[in-house]
Amino acid sequence: MSEETSVRRRIQKPDEEQSPQRPSASGSAKPCEQLQDNKPASESEVVTWFPRHNGKSWISYKVEVDALWVAMVVAGFVTRFWRLDYPSHVVFDEVHFGKFASYYLNGQFFFDVHPPLGKLLFALIGYLCGYDGSFCFPTLEWTSHPMSRVFTILDNSLVIQSRVIMLDSFVIFLTYLSILCYLKFYHCRNKAFSETWHKWLILTGVALGCLLGVKYTGLFGLAFIGILTLCDLWQLMGDIELPLVDLSLHILLRGIYLLGIPVLLNISLFYIHLLLLTQSGPGDAFVSKAFRHSLQSTHTPLPQIETLPNSTLLRYGTHLTLRSMDLACWLHSHPHLYPLKYPDGRGSSYQQQVTCYEFKDTNNVWAVRRPGDPNNAAIGNDTSPVKNNDTIELVHVASNKLLNSHDVAAPLTPVNQEVAAYINYSAQFVPYLHWRLDVPSSGPGDLIFWSPGQPLKLKLIHEQSKQALGSTGKRLPEWGAQQYEVATDRAVEGGHTTWQVDTITPPALGANSTEEEEELKKALMEKYTSEEEKVDTEMLFWEKLIELQYHMVTAHGNLGSHQFGAVPQSWPLIGKTLPYWLDEKNNAQVTLIGNPLLWWFGCASLGVFPAVSVFYLLRRKRMVFDIPQADFVQWWTGGALLGVGWLLHYAPYFLLSRVLFLHHYLPALPFKFMLMAVVFEHILTWSRQAVNRRFALLLWYSYYVVTSAVTLCCVISFIVFFPFTYGYPALTRDQILSRQWKSTWDLLIRV
Repeated sequence: MSEETSVRRRIQKPDEEQSPQRPSASGSAKPCEQLQDNKPASESEVVTWFPRHNGKSWISYKVEVDALWVAMVVAGFVTRFWRLDYPSHVVFDEVHFGKFASYYLNGQFFFDVHPPLGKLLFALIGYLCGYDGSFCFPTLEWTSHPMSRVFTILDNSLVIQSRVIMLDSFVIFLTYLSILCYLKFYHCRNKAFSETWHKWLILTGVALGCLLGVKYTGLFGLAFIGILTLCDLWQLMGDIELPLVDLSLHILLRGIYLLGIPVLLNISLFYIHLLLLTQSGPGDAFVSKAFRHSLQSTHTPLPQIETLPNSTLLRYGTHLTLRSMDLACWLHSHPHLYPLKYPDGRGSSYQQQVTCYEFKDTNNVWAVRRPGDPNNAAIGNDTSPVKNNDTIELVHVASNKLLNSHDVAAPLTPVNQEVAAYINYSAQFVPYLHWRLDVPSSGPGDLIFWSPGQPLKLKLIHEQSKQALGSTGKRLPEWGAQQYEVATDRAVEGGHTTWQVDTITPPALGANSTEEEEELKKALMEKYTSEEEKVDTEMLFWEKLIELQYHMVTAHGNLGSHQFGAVPQSWPLIGKTLPYWLDEKNNAQVTLIGNPLLWWFGCASLGVFPAVSVFYLLRRKRMVFDIPQADFVQWWTGGALLGVGWLLHYAPYFLLSRVLFLHHYLPALPFKFMLMAVVFEHILTWSRQAVNRRFALLLWYSYYVVTSAVTLCCVISFIVFFPFTYGYPALTRDQILSRQWKSTWDLLIRV
């Protein structure tokens, strides 16, 4: 039962010259207002802006003001836009999607695992606001029941996600827009093939196409609409009065509108995507050579062919120093260990520190080694050439410890992983030691040559986490000798994750090594010269589209672990939070955390609905009908479809092997909130069926008491976690610990 009320008033704009008043039936004149029909207060108001003629207004229209709806809109606007400019820092995955918008505005080709629509919208918003793409983004209505709206407004996680440059808000909006359009279409089922029928079915297809154009997880929404469509068609097939031609037309049009439109729309979005990205950019390394040659201002990534005669081949056993492209410092390690515990109570690996040091030093020297046990002669004495994209190990020469990264938060940037030096050849620890060598100036599998004065730029990608070794630009405290922090970062692109080979000391080689290197140089030059002649600079759109789809699918499986990753089974009860941003000076932070009480009440409704439904079904099997058939159908169909919607947007994540985060659960969340509203509203259904008036009143009052108490608790919970939603105000250590209701929550404490 809806609690919405309408405020309606009768308004007449006064005129400079009043028209004569009509006499009443009794012969006396009455005001113009009394000539209106005696409508009850619940009717819509008639607003008259022109004088009357023959007792009728020339222009009139009805105005309905839904006070509760307006209040919800205002509350939603305030919670989403209050202090939107704070924090004025890049937050979590904004480092990716903000850069993507910049690449669109600069026309630079990039690669991402998601379809282009969401990023195109970010770029469009930036363009309309005058953004020139120069900022580098450094690291850092199923039910009308008002309670479902209140729950959505009061959830901290939905508020946070709507304030950051990430794709989830688009996914949530388009998911429920497509459901709304389909329900509008379903309500036109008695007007089949009418203009309104076609309109809502087409809009459903467009909404689904846009949903798939933002993220391929939109397939979950497509599957939900598909289930609704199959249920609808099943009912039509049972209508024996429906001609077979009409039934076939129903199936055909649904297929065209709900499948054809999304496919065509997605192809169009990729066409726009490639039409805008015509320049060479950071995505070149992810695509084929033919694809790269189709871009402007690009060339085959030649390995400094002009300097090959004076170059040195990079081999296993080579000693080298690596200089950060962002900072004037070298990759460094020293015997000091990370503190066992930081001031905020977080623990470290307690391994040897790895930093970025501003001066040349013997502790800057690292040896390139083939992965494996160094006691094995085939590993320890290997001097074969290193190839681009090889998996290598880096050994700190002075301490003989290996560069590694692991699922431990970095000391100053907890959203990144710690990098340390350690010796451990156990099978469990080995994956943390492996790094993939990525030289953008060379093709996959190419030999790598270094020449003095010719910068050799490379990236080190941690194989286990798929994150890049980088310098964060933050200085460690006294225990780190004020040197720069080094950590792995999910933002692989950028100067902070690019290193330059500064010096090289090749291993001792045999007498024939010089001739061997000359032959390798000659073969490499011939290879690139011949390939340069063979490469076709023309590549069809369909070829590019298929290649991009292949790389997007395979890249999803290569997303490794993350210290703040969360497994799907922990999502419904908020088993883990996700830090987005932490202030450099105090504990002000933005952390993705839902409204705990609201999420937990929602999980209770997921249990209450099936329990009550089973109770009804068992009783009805015994011919006991507790509620009328219409109420049961409304309860069963509404709740069941909401439960299926929640399950379809949640269960598939159990099948994925990639790293997942709490924000992946958000599209399923509103289904749970609406199911809560269905459960609460069912109390009113019982109050209508009660024969005893006192019992009916008791149920009616119980409904308002329970819903008011739940809403009040959710409001209090929202306020308690308010500082993590807006990053304001900064809390003290004790205040943060008092809000850590679960030990698994990652709430950061700096001081």
